[in-house]
Amino acid sequence: MVWRRNLLGAACIFIIGSLIVWSLSGADRQARVERRFHEDREELTQTAEQVLAGQTVEPPAGWLGVSRFDDVVCFDYGGWGLGPSTRYCGVNYVTDDRLVGFQGTSMEGAVPKGDGWLWEQAEGDNCCYVERLAPCWYYFEAEF
Repeated sequence: MVWRRNLLGAACIFIIGSLIVWSLSGADRQARVERRFHEDREELTQTAEQVLAGQTVEPPAGWLGVSRFDDVVCFDYGGWGLGPSTRYCGVNYVTDDRLVGFQGTSMEGAVPKGDGWLWEQAEGDNCCYVERLAPCWYYFEAEF
């Protein structure tokens, strides 16, 4: 009898935890990334310039990674999911201020959505949302 009550309690905790995580997704996730970007903008810019100069550097505290893709520097803020349902979010520094997606990929065919642009794969479920935060800086959220 006790093990059933413990199992029911664990199930309730799991459901409540899942609802909390779900409630923190979407617009809240973007707002957290944008807030962090504005707090760290000076350090992010310095890091981007170092990466473009060929230096190996660590991302600023709170950012998961920094990578260079030609003239785009990608700062990863978060990622979640498994297999065919994975999402990544962060910001791109784009030297010539053009619209690019996750890891500097083309946004050709993107359509306006809200304050940004949405690219969707013609045959498949891949998509990328991009929104300009400041000159040369773009928020991205990619889903595969």
